[in-house]
Order: sequence, then structure tokens, then C-alpha cells
Amino acid sequence: MTATSCAIHVERIGKSFVIGRREVSAREALERVVTSGAQALRSAGRGHDGDREEQPKLRWALDDVSFDVEEGEVVAVMGRNGAGKSVLFRVLARVTRPTTGRAEVRGRVAPLLEVGTGFHHELTGRENIYLNGAILGMRRAEVNDRVDEIIAFSEVEEFLDMPIKHYSSGMRMRLAFAVAAHLDRDIFLLDEVLAVGDADFQEKCLKRIAALAAEGRTILFVSHGVDLVERLCSRVILLERGRLVADGPVRDVAQRYESLRRERHPEPGGRE
Repeated sequence: MTATSCAIHVERIGKSFVIGRREVSAREALERVVTSGAQALRSAGRGHDGDREEQPKLRWALDDVSFDVEEGEVVAVMGRNGAGKSVLFRVLARVTRPTTGRAEVRGRVAPLLEVGTGFHHELTGRENIYLNGAILGMRRAEVNDRVDEIIAFSEVEEFLDMPIKHYSSGMRMRLAFAVAAHLDRDIFLLDEVLAVGDADFQEKCLKRIAALAAEGRTILFVSHGVDLVERLCSRVILLERGRLVADGPVRDVAQRYESLRRERHPEPGGRE
């Protein structure tokens, strides 16, 4: 990663999960400790043909992914459901650690990974602005300076003193995007934030993203909309089953993306 122009450097990132693994309770853990000695003795008496623990099965959500993003770039990350897009963003946001490889992020990050992440359903919209701002690293004074802009942008002022458990998913998305989009941050990670909401608010979000880009902010966003991607950026990273399969101009990579979609969902009457 260069010292002056590279905002994000991803080098051979891999992230694996154990299939079928669940959290073990304290009681179960104690029972395993107590019974492990007896099991070991039984296995010793039978030699190597005793009870064998089944090896865990791993699923690689990301597999050997590498790319760089320059300061001020607006890059779309595309891929079918399950391709690894959200996992990649969680790694970049330091929510989860990669199993292999490394990711370097230069600058302060504003992650908007899921609709309503960091909201408490029993708190009001106004209270959640301060809570979400604190989670995203804003000081209370910063929130105070921007709270009027956040409220105006969100268009939920009428319901601001109502617990957000009564909000629709679209209202929560508006509030979450409004908080994240008014952060003074260098890098924005936006995971399908335009998937919920009406057309007018989507247009408002697009204009805000374009304004952030014009200010020189670095933006990575997940989208399935080729038209939207063409409007905002000139580069697309395409993931498929955890691997980076294309990285280049929008038109070229978008064609590859549509081809992959057709492979999974062939036209009626066409061949599988």
C-alpha cells in the first residue's frame, strides 16, 4: 500500500466458517470435561478403532481475494447472493477478522453494513441517532452539530420521538443512512443501503453519495443494480462463491455479472 494514494489494500483475504457449529453452553462444556477422561480410557482399551470425532466442515465465504482501492474512488462490489460481499465488508469494517490474508484501511471508516445496525428497538428515533453516532465513532458534540441535518435528511421527523420498533424497514433505513452519510469520515462502506425505500429517497441517497465522492471520499458499495452502478462509478469488483472473478470497467464486469445470473436462472424454455 502506497503512503499517499491507496485507501484500501486487500491481500489474499480468506474467511472460513465451520458449518453446523453452534455455541456450547457452560453446562455442556463442563459435562464434556467430566466425561472426556472416561472416553479416553475406553478409546485406549480399543486401540485406534475407538470413537472418532468427526472433522469439522469448513465453508470459505472469501477465498484468496486481493485488490486495491485508491483514495477518492467510488467502487461497486457486485455478486449474487452468497458471493461473499457482506463478509468482505465486515472484514474491512473490522467487525470480523479474516482467516487468512490481511486488509489495510487508511483513514476513518463509516460502515453501514445492515439496515438498522446499531439501533435499539426500545429507544426513540432521536435517541438512536445519538446511539448510532456513538457506535460509529462520533462524539456527542459532533452529533449535536449535525442532528438537524440528519433529521431533515431522514424525513422521519414526525415519528422521531417514537420507539423505532414501530418503524417500518424503510424508515429505519432512512434514519441509518442519514446518520452514516453525515459522518466526517474518509471511507464509506455501504452494504445494499439502497435496497429498501421508495424511489424518491433512493434518488436522494444517490445524490448524497455523489456529493461525498465529489468531496474526495472513498466509497465502496454493494448493489445489484447495473444502472445505479454505471451512474456512480467506473469500476466494479465482482465476487462469485467467495472468489474475485472480475475487477474492471463497469460495462465489462456488468456483462459478466449478468452472465452469471443467467447461468443460475436460465430463461424459461432455455437449456440448463
